[in-house]
Amino acid sequence: MVTEEFITGFCKLQNQTRIVICEVEKRADGSQELISSDCCYGKCEHSKDCLLMGQIK
Repeated sequence: MVTEEFITGFCKLQNQTRIVICEVEKRADGSQELISSDCCYGKCEHSKDCLLMGQIK
């Protein structure tokens, strides 16, 4: 099942608090995978230690 989630936190790249909308696939085994987000996660220089997207993982 795919759901939309709103994540709030501090973005290091923009140096401000953000609300990020994410599409997350939740599987029957309880795992989840990020499908898309309205930020540059994955391409951003801070992706490895992103405080926002760390909430999804």
